[in-house]
Amino acid sequence: MNAPVSVPPQPSPATPPSGHKANHPAHPAHWPAPVLNGISVGLGLACLTAIVGALAGMPAAITAASGASTASVADTVCAPQAKPQQMLPAVVSTLLVTTLVALSHASPLCLTLVVLLTTFSSIFWMAWGKRGGPQTFVMILTLVFQMAAFSQQPMSLAQAGQHILWVGLGAVGMALWSMLSIRVLARRYRTLALADSLQALAGMMRSQAQWTRSHQQGHIDGQREALLALIAQQAGIADVFQSARDLLYSQAGTSGCTTLTRRQIEGLIHTVNLRDVVQSCQLDLDRLPDHAEAQQVVARVAGQLLTLADQLDRMALCWRTNRAWTPPTSPDITWPDALDTHPVLASLGRRCRHMQALVALIAQSHDDTHQAAHHPEQDTILLTLVSPTQWTWSPLKAQLQRSSPVLRYALRATLAMACADGLAHVLPWTSHPHWLLMTVAVVMRGNLEQTLARRDARVQGTLVGCLIASALLSSAGHTAWLFLALAIALSLAHGFVLINYRVTAAAGAVLALVQGHLFSPTSHPALLDAAERLGDTLIGAALAWAFSYVLPSWERQQLPRLAQRLMQAQTHYTHHALRWHLAHPRSSRRSLARREVYDVLWLLSQSLQRMGKEPRRNQAWAPALEALLVHSNRLISQLSAIKGLLTVRYQELDEAIVAPALQQAEAQIRASLQGEATPAIPSPAQPTSTARHPAQVTTSLPDDTSPIPEADSPRLTGDLNHWLLLRLAQTVEEARQLNLAVASLRSDHETL
Repeated sequence: MNAPVSVPPQPSPATPPSGHKANHPAHPAHWPAPVLNGISVGLGLACLTAIVGALAGMPAAITAASGASTASVADTVCAPQAKPQQMLPAVVSTLLVTTLVALSHASPLCLTLVVLLTTFSSIFWMAWGKRGGPQTFVMILTLVFQMAAFSQQPMSLAQAGQHILWVGLGAVGMALWSMLSIRVLARRYRTLALADSLQALAGMMRSQAQWTRSHQQGHIDGQREALLALIAQQAGIADVFQSARDLLYSQAGTSGCTTLTRRQIEGLIHTVNLRDVVQSCQLDLDRLPDHAEAQQVVARVAGQLLTLADQLDRMALCWRTNRAWTPPTSPDITWPDALDTHPVLASLGRRCRHMQALVALIAQSHDDTHQAAHHPEQDTILLTLVSPTQWTWSPLKAQLQRSSPVLRYALRATLAMACADGLAHVLPWTSHPHWLLMTVAVVMRGNLEQTLARRDARVQGTLVGCLIASALLSSAGHTAWLFLALAIALSLAHGFVLINYRVTAAAGAVLALVQGHLFSPTSHPALLDAAERLGDTLIGAALAWAFSYVLPSWERQQLPRLAQRLMQAQTHYTHHALRWHLAHPRSSRRSLARREVYDVLWLLSQSLQRMGKEPRRNQAWAPALEALLVHSNRLISQLSAIKGLLTVRYQELDEAIVAPALQQAEAQIRASLQGEATPAIPSPAQPTSTARHPAQVTTSLPDDTSPIPEADSPRLTGDLNHWLLLRLAQTVEEARQLNLAVASLRSDHETL
């Protein structure tokens, strides 16, 4: 349905490589998980309506269907263990809001108070992040549906009680259906989650190849745009990976963890590790020697990224269609030994070979004959990486302050709904005042960028939906056909809310018009109701847009808090990355630390994107935010490279040299990230080149660093110890540059 949840932009489906058979999205094997989930919801609504209609009559079936429709909003793709935590709050919210509307529907003033109270309280579900969004819309949709039901005719206390019981029965029935259907669909969801992760990583590798080629050509503007796009994609892929972790890792150590699931878990682990190796490939391009072989290396790196991306796309297709994996016919990319004459070139060569090995391991996990290794201690760690499903009070308490974006959003939405409620009673048409409220609720988002996108999609989709509903109501004869249309519309609205909101808006218009006709059949032309629906949509979209500037929560207001969270996450990840080689049992904290860094980077990337739609005065922070993202990205890449070196080649290192260097580097990085060494803020009159061109981030060592040989020093050739020391020095410098970027961001914020 039209769940008001801030949805991150998903990586676009990868384009099939040349020579590869094109996908056929119409085939069920290619349907994404949300579409399958929507079909399940529509089927559940049809079955529930048919059963209630056969036992208690059509009026009871219509009422139960309204409760089932609202509760179904909370039925999203998740692991079976998380489904009760999804559906129980939805059932309670449906019953609570229905009861409030039933008690207040006879008094316009009381009903208005219920509208405002429901709106204000529902927004606070956003305190729990993305998983709270559907719960918000459960309350809003229940409010709208029940206002429609009680506006048709006054009900006595007994009739209202019976109405509440049927609504509750529908909500409970849908909750039970969702908990049964997830048992059937869970295996398919897990397979699609792994396929989505592979395709998202393939898209990131193509973006990295584009950036590598722009670096080779030396175009500064092209480097900057390609690098920022790459950083945004690297941050966004973390959300795709987390969805896959929630579905796959939640099965670790359970009775439902089959051989197939273990192979999929193993494949996801290798996919996440491949992401780190791919990301570290961009480190050494600034330090390549100035000769022809270096340009050849850059071309080979870009070519290998594209080739491996094509292979990942084919693997994703094999998982989706349950086909056997066929090794590529083209020979593997080779890395001639002649290019290993320089340490930087040798480093890139090792990473390319490492990427090939990881892709081979991912392909191996698809082999039915492969037996994935099972380590009970690993299961415990994997379970800690699953997103929480419990509804604790701490996220809500954190939003109960004046600067909270959720609180400001709740106040803004409540004011907009109050205006819409008053306007709905003075318009020339007043038969469906709840439609105007519905549009305001679903169009207004927590930020301006998403509000504008939702406004356009809502208007376009509603126009199409009104035309479809008018034709349907004019031609449909038996009521059963209308219930079938209702189930199909609910499936489409539910399945496409995260994919294409225009489809959801069109299906929502069909739902509203058909359900209104079922509640109260009329003799006037259906086109009049459709025109009223379209008019309410236009007015509601304009109201939501206008009120987006009331108590706004601009992105710049959140930057200091996010920057502080990023520095803390980077500090924790540094601590674990520099100890990845130690022989103690694997700790879940290090994986959680890495995930936290990517989560914050995704939020900062979203802020940079949203700034482009905000008033011009709020875009002055974009250069500082770009510099912060670039340096943070490079710091993660450096740490990933060091982590790989310590894990794979630690036996070749001299511990007497390496151990003190690691301790000293960690202390210096921690001092920079915690702000213990306060850097000088660049003068606004003379901005640094980093702020102008984030692609031109240097890796030169600070003046106070102990002498470390440069990459072209003969001492580095064949000396892995000095190579690690150079990496550590570069990492310390990146931490210092990141501290400068954060300090600059805070300084700009304090001058407001």
